[in-house]
Amino acid sequence: MVPKRLVLATAIFGLSITAQFVDNTYIWPNDETDLLEHMLYEHSGYHVNSPASFVVPCGNVPFGKGRSGPAEWLRTAYHDMANADVPSGKGGIDASIGFELDRDENPVGGCSGGKVVIPFRGGRIDATGPGARGVPKPEESLDSHVAAFERQGFTKDEMIGLVACGHTLGGVHGVDFPEIVDVVNNTSEDDNTQMFDTTIEGETAFDNKVATEFVSNNTQNPLAFGHNATTRSDGRIFNADGGALITKMAASNDFFLDTCRDLLERMTNTVPRTVRLGKPIGIIPVKPSSLYATIVPHTGKMNVTGFVRLISRKNSWDADPSRKVKIHFRPRSGSCSKSKYLVVEAGEFSWSRSLYHQGGFPYFKKYQFAQEIPISRGVSGFDVEVIDTTDGSTTSTMHTNGGKGFPFNDAVVTQPGLTCNGQKDDGLFNLTVAVRDDAKLGSVKARIQLPRPLDALVPRITDMMVDLKRVGGVPGANYTLFNVRQRLPVGTYTFTYDLIASNGTHTEKRVFNDVTEIKACHRD
Repeated sequence: MVPKRLVLATAIFGLSITAQFVDNTYIWPNDETDLLEHMLYEHSGYHVNSPASFVVPCGNVPFGKGRSGPAEWLRTAYHDMANADVPSGKGGIDASIGFELDRDENPVGGCSGGKVVIPFRGGRIDATGPGARGVPKPEESLDSHVAAFERQGFTKDEMIGLVACGHTLGGVHGVDFPEIVDVVNNTSEDDNTQMFDTTIEGETAFDNKVATEFVSNNTQNPLAFGHNATTRSDGRIFNADGGALITKMAASNDFFLDTCRDLLERMTNTVPRTVRLGKPIGIIPVKPSSLYATIVPHTGKMNVTGFVRLISRKNSWDADPSRKVKIHFRPRSGSCSKSKYLVVEAGEFSWSRSLYHQGGFPYFKKYQFAQEIPISRGVSGFDVEVIDTTDGSTTSTMHTNGGKGFPFNDAVVTQPGLTCNGQKDDGLFNLTVAVRDDAKLGSVKARIQLPRPLDALVPRITDMMVDLKRVGGVPGANYTLFNVRQRLPVGTYTFTYDLIASNGTHTEKRVFNDVTEIKACHRD
């Protein structure tokens, strides 16, 4: 188990569900939410790594002819939650679906244009094996469906709404359910899919058409009016209250979307009782990344580099041409007076943005900085000054991360020039770390968070602990280098690692280091 990290449970929901607000109370860093925030809000541009590419635009179909990526993720999310037993506190959103794909209940194979925005909470914990069975099947009775949804924590009316929300996207694949949909085309080329409604394609596919077509008795939904009366589960469910709720959802698309927003949030937050979810993840207004300190031999200096991500004021990649960003480095030792801070101007480097362009989500501007700093002085952190000029008026705002600055620990630092990632070649991860001598940390380990394949599209995450060996000092720097050359499975393009250095009584950590910007290794 990898507690409270970005793993399969969160990846399931990071695709088309996000929160629309800026979190001005956030203190950086937070390893439980930082990568989640990045994946929720940054989908295109520099250094992005988001599953949103699977579902935006809504008609995106990466899984084959007749399949809908967004619909399959939404269905996967419900099937993962469906074994929840709320009274007993077991099951729910725990990624156990990855171990359950051999069951006949799970043949698992951005769509509202920003209108359905659901807060997402971190702190989820992946299951390490399959959970109980519990996904309702189309051939079951209405009483059986009502009982199943009550076990999951939903009333009869909420069952009706949740099924309608889930079936506004996608359809039934004949290759998986030939008893529901006739197989007429070659299954090697076509999944023989029959859609739930007539708006599967396009940016506005998440709409109430599944309800309006049912109420008008003019629908292609195979679970409502299919040729097999036994498997018409949608028809039985939509009429469970005499058709009152589905009629209301058909009458107003706004009501339909509001209902879906509430119910899908409830579904997303159905987790095992032992899991404690955090607050909704908002946009971090000032966010550092890719922080390194390269120890330069024979100079007594280190070269500190990194990026700062800011929100674009005019929501455009070419906005804010007059903005200036200055980094105020706080020393590790010596006077902490602000007048003693080293200041360097960061240059605009690149941008990133959300793909949910109709939801008012922002563009981000990324500013890069580099500064040589005497090792005797060191770095304990930095403040970020943002200077904006609008209509001839200049304002300066100092961001101090809650008053203590954005922390930077120069006791244990990865050396990017001596580190490389060979996952696209022979699997070599060659990691070199510099440890400051006066920290007296003789043991250095790396905990690698490594994706492992499952039958599901998203892997499970396992930990690999490796020891780094002392390889010598850095001349004139009072730093010692530690190295490990570890072979990892080829093709593992994205992973993270923690650094843990200790001396038996004291431990220093640098957690959740990303390998995205690490250069590729060449064959020996």
